[in-house]
Order: sequence, then structure tokens, then C-alpha cells
Amino acid sequence: MDPEYVYGVDFSGAKDAERNVWIAGGPLTVDGLDIETLGMAKSVLPGDVSGQAETHAALVNWLRGRESAVVGLDFSFGLPSTLLDAVDKPPTDWPVFLDTFSLTNCADPNQFEDWGKERTRAATNGDRAFLKRETDGPVGASSPYGFIGSTITFYGIRDVLAPLVRGSDGGEAVATAAPMQGQTFEPPLTLLETYPAGALDRLGLCRDRYKGAGDGAQKRRQRNLSGLEELTPVSVDEADADRIVDNTGGDALDAVVAAAAALEALENGFAIDENRYNEREGYIYV
Repeated sequence: MDPEYVYGVDFSGAKDAERNVWIAGGPLTVDGLDIETLGMAKSVLPGDVSGQAETHAALVNWLRGRESAVVGLDFSFGLPSTLLDAVDKPPTDWPVFLDTFSLTNCADPNQFEDWGKERTRAATNGDRAFLKRETDGPVGASSPYGFIGSTITFYGIRDVLAPLVRGSDGGEAVATAAPMQGQTFEPPLTLLETYPAGALDRLGLCRDRYKGAGDGAQKRRQRNLSGLEELTPVSVDEADADRIVDNTGGDALDAVVAAAAALEALENGFAIDENRYNEREGYIYV
């Protein structure tokens, strides 16, 4: 069975997540992916969502309502094995990691980052503060618990991934994650980790300096969008194209790129590069 829709989510752990989480996607057609949904969480998700916790919960409920979709999410799905081995009962596989993520005993991203640094220093005799997963370095991604990634990793895993895959919020578990739980579409939802900058880099487009209000950044967004439509079977209508180019934060573009990466993964049977895959740590599709 093939999915009917593909979506990309540019995730955020900001307090005003309703404005910083962006969703892009739509139905699969014979020609590829038609972006019909594009907008910040505040405009896409039902109700007048506001704030971090409410937005994340609404995103989970909205995704639970998708009946046949592959979804690319741009936050880390896992942690380096060194950290996994540092807890009292190291998880034996990725689903167990989701169940035991609470073993970090962290209440917020700052505590999460400190927890990771403390265990990294202990494991490396003080030589390192942050480690990357096997999948991070080759695509230029940062450490999942570094100062750049700790917030979206913490909230992404706790508030979105674990509820959808394991039902940790008391709701229904409706999703599987590729490739850790298989390399075929499993209805209603298959989730995968994406990294828009890495995907743009793979396509030979601008992975850097496309965010901002300057004329140069806007031109790079235009180049990235035009290149994306030329190099992938993703189509965006004229009005949405203007919105993407005008969105100075680059969130709209990142959501579309996440959807394109999810489509690419689907078309390739969720194939992986074995050289950068560890089944406990997760995998980035670019």
C-alpha cells in the first residue's frame, strides 16, 4: 500500500511555537507531490492554538488525523550511543529508547543539554562535551543535545515522536519510524527524520545564508525553491511560492524541503547509507 499524502514539518520548541512550527505538504499525484497545505501551526492546526505545549499537542492530534501519510520531521530522533549506554538500563533498540527517554530526568532543554554534557565528559575523560550520532557528521548536522539542537530534540522526542510512535501521552500510537521500525510505508503514518540544510546541500543548492531579511538571503530562498521544483517532483503554486520567498525566517522553505526529503525517501524505498546508520541512534534522510 502506498501513502496518499506527504508532509514536512519545520519544528520549533520556541515559546511561540504556533508561529514557528510550519507545515507543508499535500496529496501524491502521478506527477509527484502537490503542496496544498502550507502555513504556520497557528493557521494550519484546528483551534486557536497558542504557546509551546498547546501547539505541540495540537500538532500530534493533527497528525493522528492523517489517514495515509509519510511525514518528514526536522528534529533529531535519537541520541549518540555513548549517551544511551550511560543510563542505568541502556536501551536495546530504538523503540525502547523512546520508552526510556524520561530516564534523563530532565525537565527542560537546559537540563537535557547539561545531562548530555556531563555524561559525555565522563565517557571521554573530559575531552569532549558534545558528541554526534553516526548519521549527523556526514550531512553536517549538529549534536542532538548541543546548544543549537537541544531544544528541538528535547521537545520533538518528548512531545511529538514518543506520543505518535509509543502513545506516551495516553493517546493512540499511530506511527512507525523509518528506518528503525522498517523500510516500508506502514499506515496510517510513517515518520522520518529530515534535515533541510542537508537536503539542500545534496541537491547542490544553498544550505547556508538563505534565512534573513537581506536581499541576498531572499535571492537564495528563491534559488532554493526554484531548484527544488526543478530537481524534485514537488510543485508549489505561485501564491505559496511568493510566501516562501518572502518568509524571512526560512521556515516555510524548510517545511517544503522536509516534505521533498520525505518524498525522496519514500520513492527510494526508505533506503539508507549503511555507513551512517546506527539502529539505536536514528537516521537522517536528506
